[in-house]
Amino acid sequence: MKYSILFISCVVFLFGSCQTKNKTDDKSINERFNCLKGLMKSAWYEHGIDERIPPIKNVDYGFIILVDTNFKATNFISFDEDFSRKRSKALDTTDYTLHDNEWEKMTSKQKLDKVFEQKLYYKKQADSAHIKNNLGQNQVWVINNTTDTVSIQMQDWSYICILQGLTKSGQWLPIQYWRFSNCGNSYYDKHFLPKTANSFITTLPNTGNYQTKLRFKLLGTDKFYYSNEFTGKINYCDFVEDSLNYDNRRSKPKPHYKLDTLIHLSML
Repeated sequence: MKYSILFISCVVFLFGSCQTKNKTDDKSINERFNCLKGLMKSAWYEHGIDERIPPIKNVDYGFIILVDTNFKATNFISFDEDFSRKRSKALDTTDYTLHDNEWEKMTSKQKLDKVFEQKLYYKKQADSAHIKNNLGQNQVWVINNTTDTVSIQMQDWSYICILQGLTKSGQWLPIQYWRFSNCGNSYYDKHFLPKTANSFITTLPNTGNYQTKLRFKLLGTDKFYYSNEFTGKINYCDFVEDSLNYDNRRSKPKPHYKLDTLIHLSML
């Protein structure tokens, strides 16, 4: 994993051992898609820093995923940036003791030089991430506007979240799938304290041959959460996963997870 400091060790994660709870409330009927090749893509939504609820008018009470096509990132701080920024100021040298065989052989001056070099590296990483993540992308807010702590499941530094679209027959179906990690320590619960918010950035789909309503679907600990609906454009074959890209970690390739069932992944 990229951030070894965050995870103690890696263990093989067997999807079959997850606890399947119950079906989602999405109603589904068979629908034919005339596609030579599926165009569905994988999802990944890196979380930002925790902060106060932004000054948005008329925020409903509840745990909310708020999408507004006018919300643009101007000062989004991603997990990656936040991690690198902290490392640029206070570097944990135990990483070198564990992973660099040469560290113990270095003189004090050599160690100081290496630490300075690494801090500079992380500062550049943080600055680069901030620029890259604030180029006018859409910012989606995840808001806990309640008096209770709300927990959701995470994978590494991403929300377990996909986009759904409304088909021609009026069904909500996924246009993205989720790729699981092989590392059991990738999964944990993120706790939203009362009256706090977080966010992620993305480019909302607005090109393709099919204009429709879209929404985000997020995996919680015991339920799914849905964003408000918004209008976008996709390719109609985004509803179809390419069988050549199926999950092949088991004996027989199978379609990827599309948040069609509630599962318990987190170990922390």
